[in-house]
Amino acid sequence: MAPPARQRILAAADRLLRERGIARLTTREIAQAADAAEGSLTKNFGGKLGLLTTLLSQELPELRAWRAAATPPGDRPLRTVLVEIIERGIDFYAASLPLVAGAVADRDLFIRYQEVNARGGTGPQLAIDAVADYLAACREAGELAPAADPYALALALCGAAQVQAYTEYIAGAGALRGTRRERAEALAETLLAGALREEGRS
Repeated sequence: MAPPARQRILAAADRLLRERGIARLTTREIAQAADAAEGSLTKNFGGKLGLLTTLLSQELPELRAWRAAATPPGDRPLRTVLVEIIERGIDFYAASLPLVAGAVADRDLFIRYQEVNARGGTGPQLAIDAVADYLAACREAGELAPAADPYALALALCGAAQVQAYTEYIAGAGALRGTRRERAEALAETLLAGALREEGRS
C-alpha cells in the first residue's frame, strides 16, 4: 500500500528542495514527484512555504534524529548525550541550510517565509527552546548545578552546531580543526566544566 499523500509530498519535497532549493520549485513539480494532486499540497500545508516550515520544524529526518538524541535525564551520561546533541545538531543545520537558502536570497519570498513562521509559531528558535527545555530537565534531575542557565547552554550548543554546519557547507569539512567528534567532545566538556555538579560528575 502506498503511503498517504501527505507523507509522499513531504518525501518528494525533501528530495527536491535539497536538490534545487525553494525559489524555483513549484507546487506542481512537488505534487508530480509525489504522485499527488496539487490541491492536496495546499490542503495539507497551505502551499510551498507551509511545506517548507513543516519540514524544518517537524519532519526532516535529521531533526527527528536530533530530538531522539535527548534521552531522559539519567538514562545515559550527560556528556554522552550532549556530544550526540551537538553532532545531530550539525546534521540538522547542514540539511536545513540549502532548504532556506533560496528563501533568504529572495527578499519577497523571505518576507512571506517569515510571515508563515510568525503565524504558525515555527522558526529556528524552536530548536533552541527544545534543547533548553531538555537541559532544564537535566538541572531539575540534579545533573546540572542549580545556577546553570539552560537557555544560555542551549544557545552555545545550537550556535556551535550551526557554525560548524555552515563552515562545512561553505568550506568543506576539512576546514575545521580536528574531527567532528573531537570538536563535539571538547565543546561538551568545556560547557559542562562550570555547569556540572561537582559531586557525582557524569
